[in-house]
Amino acid sequence: MDLNAVNVFTQVVDCGSFTQAAESLGMTKSTVSRKLAELEQHLGVRLITRSTRSLILTPEGERFYQSSQQMLEIMTQAELEVSANQDLIRGPLSVVLPVELGHQVLGSYINQFLVQYPHVTMNLELTNREVDIIAEGIDLYAQIGELEDSNLVSRYLAASKRALVASPDYLNQFGEIHSHHDLTAPHQMVEVFNKAVRLPKWHLQAENGQSIQIDLPHRLKVNTITSCLQGCIAGLGIAVLPEFICLEHFATGKLVRLLPDYKMPEVGVSLVYADRQLMPKRKKVLIDFLLDAFHRHH
Repeated sequence: MDLNAVNVFTQVVDCGSFTQAAESLGMTKSTVSRKLAELEQHLGVRLITRSTRSLILTPEGERFYQSSQQMLEIMTQAELEVSANQDLIRGPLSVVLPVELGHQVLGSYINQFLVQYPHVTMNLELTNREVDIIAEGIDLYAQIGELEDSNLVSRYLAASKRALVASPDYLNQFGEIHSHHDLTAPHQMVEVFNKAVRLPKWHLQAENGQSIQIDLPHRLKVNTITSCLQGCIAGLGIAVLPEFICLEHFATGKLVRLLPDYKMPEVGVSLVYADRQLMPKRKKVLIDFLLDAFHRHH
């Protein structure tokens, strides 16, 4: 098999067009097209369905793309191990983070990593959508809450403390909260729901060990912590939020911590990646860098 053709194929997929792939490879568009056609003929299957507007991978193309990435990674690692550049950290990384975790916690460490390792390139996506790490070829993901896929490796980062909060205006309108018995209608919540964050149901633990589940109606349902925070400050309901994003609002009086004598379950945050024997050196270095940077500052 022509590894050059395999490289051309992965570039076409990554770039999303023959023209851009040709530019990045320093080839003509006709050469790129010919290389791909030769590869498809060698394999006996169609890898890419071409249309006037887009390129779509066939099911066989999807599988071969994943294998191709690993194949090229093996070759790159082999080259580095016998070359004068064996200590050089280089190559692409694909990282996906939940929005607030990226903006407020890990984003600055990602930037520091890229400054320290100038030969690494990165595609960083901040999203609250559900991701398929293996199918999408994601190198690293940060999971908030429970990890469900046993094919993934999890490196524990931190436990996120949560707080039950409301705005003074809300409490003036709907009544003060002195015990869990007060958490009934007409009180309401601002609900957070997204597939990226697997949070437990609202429940409090009293000093006597009793666990109390809270089930309030909601007027506002949002998919980001920031939207929930803003809705809560605006007086639209009680919220459960990560403690760290509430601290400045406690200080300014925009938010009030409710029932501080009750405990709320903490939520685990982990770095997650596919369980593969071959791990690019750049990925291992990134994971270790993020863990070290986070624990030095928290």
